[in-house]
Amino acid sequence: MKLTVSEIMAATQATGDVRPYLDTQVSAVTADSRAVTAGSLFCCLPGSRADGHDFAAGAVEQGAAAVLAAREMPELNEKAAVLVVDDVLAAMGLLARFWRRRTRSVVAALSGSAGKTTAKELLASIVSRMAPSIKNPGNFNNQLGLPLSMLAAEAEHRVWVLELGISRPGDMEELAAICEPDLAVVHNIGPAHLEGLGDLAGVGAAKASLFSFVRPGGVALANADYPELWAAARIANPDVLAMSTRDSNAPFFCRFVGCSEDGRGLYHLSLQGETVDAVLPCRGEHLAENVLAAAAAANVLGATPDQIAAGLSEAVLPARRFDVRDQHGYTVIDDSYNANPLSMAAAIESARKIAGDRPLVLVLGEMGELGPEADTAHEELGRCIARGDCDVVFFKGAQAPNVERGLAAGNYAGRFHAVTEPDEFASRLESENVGEGTVLFKGSRSQRMEDFLERFLASKREVGK
Repeated sequence: MKLTVSEIMAATQATGDVRPYLDTQVSAVTADSRAVTAGSLFCCLPGSRADGHDFAAGAVEQGAAAVLAAREMPELNEKAAVLVVDDVLAAMGLLARFWRRRTRSVVAALSGSAGKTTAKELLASIVSRMAPSIKNPGNFNNQLGLPLSMLAAEAEHRVWVLELGISRPGDMEELAAICEPDLAVVHNIGPAHLEGLGDLAGVGAAKASLFSFVRPGGVALANADYPELWAAARIANPDVLAMSTRDSNAPFFCRFVGCSEDGRGLYHLSLQGETVDAVLPCRGEHLAENVLAAAAAANVLGATPDQIAAGLSEAVLPARRFDVRDQHGYTVIDDSYNANPLSMAAAIESARKIAGDRPLVLVLGEMGELGPEADTAHEELGRCIARGDCDVVFFKGAQAPNVERGLAAGNYAGRFHAVTEPDEFASRLESENVGEGTVLFKGSRSQRMEDFLERFLASKREVGK
């Protein structure tokens, strides 16, 4: 980004006596004083532990050319431009939208309840073969991360691939109004963030509101396999195009074919009449939705079949998202980054297929942010596990009794252990004496299931010594 203080002032509707600095060039935006470089705009955000205003002077000393603040800071007026706004976070969104309108870039916005970061990374990998582009780093997908991602773009970046994450009503409207997409994609919905969104229909309506913000002449893509999403999408944008992993007659279709000899995933795509066979570093039937979202979006953006296949095959996927590896005689699936009912059910189903005739062990953590549906969702998780025919289940969290209730209702024939910490899990697993097979680790971030994974791997390394 390159804007003058005068332009930033107009975009954010700021006040302040900045006459000496109106033509000063600003080349970066940050809310982290440690990341300030010469010519930065430092944004003073309030936090639970610290107030950004307390770091403004230090930021200016490090070279910040301007400060975006919620109060006047006369002590800095002779050193840098101080732009005063009512709400710093909202002003950052206004600035990002201003920069988006200033450029001629094409913006592709993606959302969904599960796998949206994976879909974003896959699309970004394809797009990078088409033109200079940017993407949100990590999961910078909220009211802070999205503006920061957009403001990091340079004028030469022709395509912006942006992931949008929501948790309450109004979130999508705020994010979509900032990025004003040319292409909007929602690849699935599930019972996630129910504390804020209520029920599945509420999730569908909230996600589909993205389609109302597509620019004239733009394209909307929704997964028609989810009735609540498809119904809401057609209301928000009657021209929405259908994606599917079930209906091969849909304009955009994908199916998981199986695994190559070296364990990579094989996927077949039909994209508005063009076919693509892709080999990916990831595998699993449930990932077909992510692959489809990326490939369909790339097709709309004008990617060739060769560019799509190459981008998918060479994508670097985020850590702890259904990472399948053969280690110490076991097939270890690290899906510990997060969990909700949709992603949990999909991961268990894929793990069962990967395990084949070998034993399947599930090491799961409680799913968060489900509100009053938490008990029901965890009981349904128990039924889902029972259908998956796994040998042993380890579960961390207060919802263990509801999971066990669901297991009983599903006539589960395996063993169940409620555990509280990694050493207890390792000890109980050793007593189970399960043969070499497949082990899935998954749970919400608060449960830190990666610690259970590391303890498992450590125990196997010790045995191998």
